[in-house]
Amino acid sequence: MIVQKKSCGVMVASSLACVVGSLMPISWAHAQGAKPAAAEGQLEEVVVTAERRTADVQNTASSITVVSGADLKAQGKYSLQEMLEDVPGLDPLTPTPGAQSGSDQSGGNITIRGIRSNVAGASAAASNAAAAAVYVDGIFEGIGGAYDIDRVEVLRGPQGTLYGRSATSGLVAIHTANPELEKFDGNAGLEFGNYSLQHYNAALNVPLVDDKLAVRISGNRYQRDGYDTKVGGSIASTDARVKVLFKPVEGLSLLVGAALQNNVTNSGGTTIVLDAPNHYHFNSTPVGHGNNYLRQYWGELNWDMGFATLTWQPAVRTYESKSTAFIRSGLGLDQKVEVPHDRFHTEELRLASNAGSKLIWQAGAFYYDNSISSSNIVNIVSPPPLVGLASNSQLKDKSTTAYSVFGEATYPIGESWRITGGARYDDTKVAVTQDYTSSSLVTGHLSGDAGKREFKNGTFRLRAEHDLASQHMVYATVSSGASPGDISLATNAAGNPIAIPLVAETLIAYEVGSKNRFFDNSLQVNGSVYYYNYGGYQTVINITPLSLPTQTGVAVPVHVVGGELETVWQVTRADRVNFSLAATDSYLVNKNTSLGAGTGATVAGFFARDEMPGVTPFSASLSYDHDFLLPGGSKLTPRGAVRYASDHELTNITTTQANDPTYNYRQYFRVDGQVVTDVNVTWSSPDSRWLANAYVRNVGDNRYKTSVMVQGPGVNFIPSIYEPRTIGVDLNVRL
Repeated sequence: MIVQKKSCGVMVASSLACVVGSLMPISWAHAQGAKPAAAEGQLEEVVVTAERRTADVQNTASSITVVSGADLKAQGKYSLQEMLEDVPGLDPLTPTPGAQSGSDQSGGNITIRGIRSNVAGASAAASNAAAAAVYVDGIFEGIGGAYDIDRVEVLRGPQGTLYGRSATSGLVAIHTANPELEKFDGNAGLEFGNYSLQHYNAALNVPLVDDKLAVRISGNRYQRDGYDTKVGGSIASTDARVKVLFKPVEGLSLLVGAALQNNVTNSGGTTIVLDAPNHYHFNSTPVGHGNNYLRQYWGELNWDMGFATLTWQPAVRTYESKSTAFIRSGLGLDQKVEVPHDRFHTEELRLASNAGSKLIWQAGAFYYDNSISSSNIVNIVSPPPLVGLASNSQLKDKSTTAYSVFGEATYPIGESWRITGGARYDDTKVAVTQDYTSSSLVTGHLSGDAGKREFKNGTFRLRAEHDLASQHMVYATVSSGASPGDISLATNAAGNPIAIPLVAETLIAYEVGSKNRFFDNSLQVNGSVYYYNYGGYQTVINITPLSLPTQTGVAVPVHVVGGELETVWQVTRADRVNFSLAATDSYLVNKNTSLGAGTGATVAGFFARDEMPGVTPFSASLSYDHDFLLPGGSKLTPRGAVRYASDHELTNITTTQANDPTYNYRQYFRVDGQVVTDVNVTWSSPDSRWLANAYVRNVGDNRYKTSVMVQGPGVNFIPSIYEPRTIGVDLNVRL
């Protein structure tokens, strides 16, 4: 079966090559150089730094989607979820965390090409390595990516060679606007909508010394009520950032920055309970409150040394959090989570060839250090026989340090062929000191050598690319990804604490793709097919059905076969169509894997189906916009977008659940195919100084299930549901 799917991928790539094979090849010098500005009715050039060098995205042999900050502003998209919702290959059903997520990581909920992040034990703290990495201004898990945006780059496929930790499935790189040395300008915006939405943002760029020194200051305030109750689910975020650019001489620049983010989150107010597979009701619950505070300080030094450019990027980020949640379905639980200390320190040093070099190369080193303390206290408040029982996880200290070295080079072979080779080596050490009192009221301890783990991983990339003609490229890549493992306490078959390790993720990926422009640069068609061998998907399986369950960790190999097609067509100078689709077959293999000594069970008993739960097999998106030129030179642009996601299981179903005569677990755990439609109308002034936008998101108010879990005693199906219809207007002005 796998061979057949891979052969299909080769056929697709071969067909793309046949379409354009009769055209003349492009020269290597042209591939590196900048293209002329797009003529009227043509697609523009899009410049990216995805591979740590500046290049046209159509000349970069990788699966990349780029969204400009201008387009996001025109469409009223500010959260990470909204930025990524039309990107093929990213799961469209699971909302991704945005600026107000209240987490020290943004990548944990991002599923790229069927690769989900590992799930640690119930007592585990934050900062476990996610499958997908998020960078803001070149900083791993940087803050401030929801305002004053220049562009967002999404790279699908393992990016371990250049980015390392947590880039196993791919990368989201958000670039905010940098200071400009030559002009005084700025912008301001405000947004209002239902659910008492209020959103304000502004930025100011000030040159301080001609061609030498400039500063850019930006801020953001976002707040709204909850979707189901006014207070429960309400959020508020306050952000600010300052960047200073100093360029004392030609070839030397220093950018330093500081950013803050304060979040207020509220949970509860209602508990959503399924009383039928696709029908739910709300139960009133107390409202829980939370606050988190993030601070970041970073810099970027670039020095042109003649033969190469040296780049140094240091960064420090801190995170503090305190929250309380009240769960009133099945067992009544009060949960208090605190993170009084969470500090990230990263350093990256790179040396890269300059533009015009025949051999394009870069080499570097990376340092990562994270220290965290946290506590997670759960008290049972109902039913009466269990009142007073408590689960208490106190992570006294967890430290993670990593050292990495990497290098990559691209060399032309003749006029139209290029080969790329790269490698990375990572050495990660984790040390955990933890106390955990389980539901059996037994306390386990993890410290010393028992709480230490070391992970040594190597990754590589080999790629060949060929220019079939002046706007047509094919490429083939073999690459790998690896993220370090971890260790935490969970509960064994007796309900007592036990150490459950997470081994390192490993992924081998094979990809064939093509990038093309047709019809005088008005139609862009990019496609790729891939096969993944993923050896590191791990989850914690509940051996008992109670809300405070017995758990065990398991690692299951996963294979993924899929493909993507992404097109942009500038039909006329006033009409543009975007269309994309993605097919993903992510499935478990070797389900005879044992769950460990004492369990007497295998993976097969807990995954009745082979398909990876929580992965959408097929998705597609289509958007159309048209520019109406108004008297006086202003422009009105209506836009409509529709997204489709096929049906699939949201969580794994056990063989016992699959055969249960009382409850139709399969239907409760399954979501049908879903369609979501958005519309907006944008008006821009003749000089594009003023921009007004009105929008309706989720026009059909389609509130489908995005996840489901079971709580006891008894059986209660508790879903998360997609956000409702939202209506708003925003106004932006450029100073």
